[in-house]
This record gives sequence, structure tokens and C-alpha cells, in this order.
Amino acid sequence: ITTKPSKDAPVRIHVGKSAHTDRLKLSVEGLTHGAFRMASGESWLALLGPDKDFTPVEPWGRSRSPADTERMNRAWDEVTGETFYNPFHSLYMYYMPSLEVWAFDDRGTLHAVHEFLRSLGVRWYFPGELGEVVPKTQSIALPNVNRTVRPDFAVRNLVWFYQFLSTSDEDLLWRLRLGLHNGHDVVGITQSVHGMKYVHRRTEMKKAHPEYYAIWRGKRATDHKDSGAPCLSSEGLFQRHVKYVRAVFDHFGEPMVSIDPVDGYSAQVCECDLCKDKGTPERGQDGAMSDYVWGYVNRVAQEVYKTHPNRMVCGLSYGAYRLPPEKIDKLSPNLALRISPRRMSFHDREARKQFEQLLQAWLAKLRSKAVFTADRFLYNWPRTAETGLPVYYPHLVAEDLRSLKGVSMGEMVECYEHRRPDEYPWDAVAVTHLGIYVTSRLWWDADQDVDTLLEEYYTGLYGPARKEMKAFIEFSEANWPRMAKEVEPIDTALKLLAAARKAAGDTVYGKRIDRLVECLKPMHQLRARLAKGRENVTEARALRRSRADFKLDGKLDDAFWPERRFSLSDVETGRPPKHGAAFCVAWGDDDALYVGIRCEEPDTKNLNATATKKDDEGILKGDVIELLIETQVHSYYRIAVAPSGAALDADLKDARVNTRWSSGAEVASHIGDGFWSVEVRLPAAGDTAHEDDPQNGLAGRTPSITYPWHLNVCRRRVRGDTTELSAWSSTGKRDFHDVRKFGMVWVK
Repeated sequence: ITTKPSKDAPVRIHVGKSAHTDRLKLSVEGLTHGAFRMASGESWLALLGPDKDFTPVEPWGRSRSPADTERMNRAWDEVTGETFYNPFHSLYMYYMPSLEVWAFDDRGTLHAVHEFLRSLGVRWYFPGELGEVVPKTQSIALPNVNRTVRPDFAVRNLVWFYQFLSTSDEDLLWRLRLGLHNGHDVVGITQSVHGMKYVHRRTEMKKAHPEYYAIWRGKRATDHKDSGAPCLSSEGLFQRHVKYVRAVFDHFGEPMVSIDPVDGYSAQVCECDLCKDKGTPERGQDGAMSDYVWGYVNRVAQEVYKTHPNRMVCGLSYGAYRLPPEKIDKLSPNLALRISPRRMSFHDREARKQFEQLLQAWLAKLRSKAVFTADRFLYNWPRTAETGLPVYYPHLVAEDLRSLKGVSMGEMVECYEHRRPDEYPWDAVAVTHLGIYVTSRLWWDADQDVDTLLEEYYTGLYGPARKEMKAFIEFSEANWPRMAKEVEPIDTALKLLAAARKAAGDTVYGKRIDRLVECLKPMHQLRARLAKGRENVTEARALRRSRADFKLDGKLDDAFWPERRFSLSDVETGRPPKHGAAFCVAWGDDDALYVGIRCEEPDTKNLNATATKKDDEGILKGDVIELLIETQVHSYYRIAVAPSGAALDADLKDARVNTRWSSGAEVASHIGDGFWSVEVRLPAAGDTAHEDDPQNGLAGRTPSITYPWHLNVCRRRVRGDTTELSAWSSTGKRDFHDVRKFGMVWVK
């Protein structure tokens, strides 16, 4: 490698724009979004494209430390004269110092080099040497080539749940080889969705202008998602929002700024008098806030357009404002749209048809015709319903991207790769890499044959097991939605995978399949649950909550607790009990289950509390609440709480009663006027807790709809010789302990 090639060299490969390519009259003029040129002649080959190193504009964040956040925001205050949050607070996460690479570098030449290597049969299917396919050859023929390669989609962005700061070199190199383009020249480098939060996120703004924040349940929502939820009728907030957008354009030079509300802004319209009747609940869950949100977003866009007609702002079709507004005929000409196809759902052909109709409805309103899509490869994230399932849908990806060519300017896809192997030991990319790879190739050429890509994949990555792996992936693509509910497709998939592993033998191909086998281990847990034959069990969704909002006092009277209550019935008949009880359930951001139970009791002076200290087994002889819990990996646990606040926890696995086991639960009780109540915080200790320390910790992870927990909330009321038993899920007998009858609890 040299900048001055020898005249004696039989073949010269010119990499990047130089005096040599200038003499050959090879230009990169007009090439954008990572496009490149490949050309050859007698004894030479040129690979080149636009290259530019990104240089950040001050002020920007170097870390998440409070001191750096303070420094960065104060410098931003000097620019704006306001107390906006700096949208470049996490910029440091997009730099990889070991490779001296920014996510926002223009790297057309690198794309050209990778395309040349692909022409030689080289493939990078997933990170690291194990994911590389490099054919062996004694010589390389000089190609006869004269190509200008332009991508079909300008924005080709994979957004990981961590960025460069916490990734490895091999992961980053894989992303570079996929031919991605962050889209900084189109959508900018600030957060491309939920950008309004930077206007009202800081404490200073919350204290100075509480009227900027929505009233929810009678209180200003200043703490929602740390940023607060906005009142979209606040004139002061509107004026500051416009000022913020203009400042980002003028100071940072951004081509586009996101102006839609903070994430999770779908609960309800603000309750203030100005917002009254602005909701449209008659339009259903996808349109209940459409005119409210888009009316505000369009107004901001129109005002910004007066001063910056050549810049764009972007809104997100999302949640309760996924549908286009009805009260606006045409949106402002500088307003772009980001919309999610929810591509994974397209195995249901009606879902695909509905998205096509939704997109056309938006295009009819959108003057700019500037559309960007957003999708997800998050199905091996521990919180999702598809964790541990072989979720493949390359043909749906190909179909959709082909239809979006010339319509969408590009795409942002959220991906997940964990960095806590002690908690979640399998590699999420073992499944998702195929979808990521296929998508990245189709972003460059949406018309190419996806089956050709797949045949290359089966042959190159799995060698002697190509036929078996093809059978496994094709079966999984057709049947993965059934695997969440049925044993038969799980058994077939596992059988096909075992055949592939056997065919691969003790080779590099076998090691690649081993990663997949490890990733699909949760499917065995799912099979075991489905095989128990539970049907028509009652369900409760645990709403997400912040532990910071929780006060352990047993009273159930603060905003932390969801309004939804689940009633207990007579354990044997299922009818309403003589003395009612109900519970609510939440999931904290500290990975803990929160259960609050209220027991109606006309005779609180004579409560039968038979225990006053921890782990007193006499607790079960009196008035008591019992939580019976089966997690994804353990069946099952008991937590009992008396009106006195005394608690007993026990591991009941295999019909044994192990009272030496400690759940780590926090409990509190309260005796009120005509009732007594209990609050329980029960932390999840991870899937391997029962192996790491059998005497401590509740083994399990965040429950999802596919991998839920099963729970029964039970009440025993004892007065003399009369014992009244009630439970959330009736068992049909005078006994709480029927695991098959436990209700299902999951988090969304």
C-alpha cells in the first residue's frame, strides 16, 4: 500500500480519489449518500467515492457525567439564551476511538472496496471472524468494470441499543461492511424521533414554566420519561419550540429536526381547559390524538418555514397519532414523515394491506412527499414476546422494500445486542443477523432476488449443513407466529435444527449453528409451558412504572399504582366472595414485580394475624394474602403476608417446601377503615438465580406475552371455624395450589 505506486507494478489498484484517479478522469462529483465508482482499464482498477471525516460542532457531550452535562448545557444556553437541553448530549457514543471512526463519516471509497471484495465471494454475515466467508483462491483476475453504484435508499441506519462507545471493534467493522449510511446529510445527526423533548426536558424549564406540561390525572406531567409531557395548547411552549428548532438549524447546521412529542405520549390529551375536546377518541387507539398532535406539529412547521424554507422538520406517525389528521387538508411543505411499517406483522396479509392504505392516506396529506420508515429487529431483546424464537421473514422484508423504493427516502431500524452476558447469556444476533444482512443488501438494490441472497447465505455460512439449515429457516419463516402458542411447530423446528447441527459436524459450520442453538434455549421453556395445557387462564398486564415514584407503606394510595384492579373470586365456585378483595400489578424499571392487594374487611379490630415476625409458618393459619408465582424458569414460589406485615417466602419446587429460601421481597401492610391492604415489591434475579444461589433470589426475567409469569393472588380469611378462600384464578377446589390454573402476568 503506497501513495506512489511503482511504474513496474503489473497491476495498480487506486483506492480513493487521488491525482492518479484525476488523471484517469474519474470523478465522484454528484455522488451522495455513500454512492461510489468502480472502473478499470489496462493494468489498473479504481475504487472511489466521496470521503469526508465528520467534525462535531460545539457544544456536544463527551460523557453522561453530571459535570459534562452541566458544561454542555450551559454552553448551549449561551447560544440560545434559553434553558433547552442540548440535543448533542450523547454525541460521544457515536465515536469509536480505537478505529478513529464517527458514525457520520462519509465513506464512499470504503463501500467501493467492500463491493469489490463481495464480487470475489467475500461475505460478512455477522460480526467477527466466525461470521466471515472468505473463499480461497490462488489469483484474482483484473475485472472489466465501469460502474457507478447508487443506493436505492439514502438513509440506511441501524440504531443499536448501545452505540460505538460500548461496542467491540469486530461489531463496528461488521456495520461498516454492511454499507450503512447514517443519513446525517438528510435527516441530521440529532435524535430523529421525539425531538420535542429537548425543549422542555430540563429542571430549569419545569420550574419556570409548569404551564408547559400536560395535566394528567390532575397533576402536571413534569416527570414523564424524565422529560415531561407537553401541553400542546401552551402558547409559550409553542414559541420556545420554534425558537429551539431555528437555533439548531442556525448553530449546528442540521438539515432536519424532529419536532414530535416525547415517547409514550399516547396516554391521553392534556386535561387543561385549553386542550379540552381536542382529542378524537372516536377514531380509535391509532387516531385518538391525531388532530391534537399533528395540529401542533404542523403549526410549528409552518412557523419555522417562514424563516428556514430550505430546511425540513419531521414528525412521527406513532401510537395514538399514527393516523393522519382529519382537520388538516395539506401539511406544511417543510414537514417530513417518519412511519413504521411494523414489517414483522406482515405475515398477516391484512396487516400489510392496512399499512399500504395508511401510507397512501399520509401521502395524500404530505406536500413534501418526504417519507422515512422506521422498523425493528428487536425480537431477541429480553423484553419482547419473540425472545428465543427463530423469527425470520426475509421475503416480507424484500416485498416491502421493493414497494417502498422511490417512496421512502430511507430507513432507521432499531436493533438489539445485549452487553450483559451474565444476565442474558445468549447472543441476540445469532438470529437477527439474517434479517439485518438481507435488509442492508436490499437498501442498495431493492429489486435483486432475495432467494439468490439466501442461497448464497445457506451455502457460504453452513456448508455441509446448507440443505438442513435452509429447511429450518424456511420452516421457521412460515411458522414462527404459531410457535408462541403451539407445541408442534416448536418440536419440528428443534428437530430440523438438530439435523443441521449433526450435518455440520465438528467444523466452523457447526460452531455457527451452536450460536443459534444457544440463542433458542428459551424455546424449550416455552415448550414446557405450552405442554402443561393451560387454556383460557385469566390475564393481567403489568404496566411499567418508575421505582422512584414508589413509596412502600401498604396504602395503595399514590399515583404509582395502575387504576386497573383485578378482583378475587371464591376459589371453588368462581363466584364473588362474601368479603371482596382486589389487586393491581406493575413492573418497575428496577426489574421488579409490584403487587398491591386490598381486602375488604368490616371487622378490622378482630383481624386474625397469626404471625408477627418473618418466616413464621403459623402465618398460614390466619388472615393472610398469598402470592403463588411461576416464572419462565422456576415453578413455583410462595410469598405470604399477614395484616401485621409479617411475611413468609418459600420455594415450592417439586412439591417441597423450602422456607430457607429468601425472595428478597419488600412488603408493607396497612389497616384502614373497613379494609386492610398490602404492598409487595418482588425483584427478579435473572434466569440463572436458582442455579447460582438456590437459597436466594426469585429466578426469572421480565415477563412477556410469550414468556409470561403465572401467578395466583389468594386470600385466606379465618374467623373461628370458618375459613373463606378467594383467589384471582379459581381452581375449582378448596385449594390454591394448582399451577395449571395460575393466571398469566406479562409486561408491555
